[in-house]
Amino acid sequence: MSIKKRIDLAWTILSFVLFGFGISLQLKASIGQSVLNALAVTLSHIIEMKVGTILNGINLLFFLSYLLLRRSRLNYKDTIQVLATVANGSMINLFLYHFLSLFTVESYFYRVLLYLTGLGIASVSLGAILAMGIVKFPLESLCLVISESYQKNFAAVRMSFDVIFLIVTLCLTLLSHAPLQIREGTVISVVLLSTLLGICYNFFRKHLSAED
Repeated sequence: MSIKKRIDLAWTILSFVLFGFGISLQLKASIGQSVLNALAVTLSHIIEMKVGTILNGINLLFFLSYLLLRRSRLNYKDTIQVLATVANGSMINLFLYHFLSLFTVESYFYRVLLYLTGLGIASVSLGAILAMGIVKFPLESLCLVISESYQKNFAAVRMSFDVIFLIVTLCLTLLSHAPLQIREGTVISVVLLSTLLGICYNFFRKHLSAED
């Protein structure tokens, strides 16, 4: 493995740790979540499992669906994707249920600030992960293979999944009387995430290109 690849791998691992930390801060803030995280939190209230574990299950389901649609054998990149997915859920559990459980945030102002901090950390780290391209995320991989197989627009396919997550989360909330997770945090995520992620992705792409 070349020095460049080793550096990229080290940065990817660090970025994954920071990504898990950023997501954990958003969950800790408890002011609503992005639609996928909102679904995971709602399910955690219903079946009493940790959020990271549920996210692992959801992402593995996406990955299996991706493999079935792709119709090809497993390769080493698939193995990396599975390991990264499981590691991400485990890190979320570690941060959320151990380190972040040591304190509480009562003030609404500080909870909003905590959410924004988590969103910023997650955007920066995810931008770095995507720019380095070593690891792909199961949902995005599934959306890509769907768009290619059925000649659909990728953004439309991705948005369709978000709509499904939203509807399922709201239905589960109504049926189970779990705490509502589609709140102001969801709106903040919709408004800011794409912009922040685009800025961070472009920054790291230019930075990495300058080093090549």
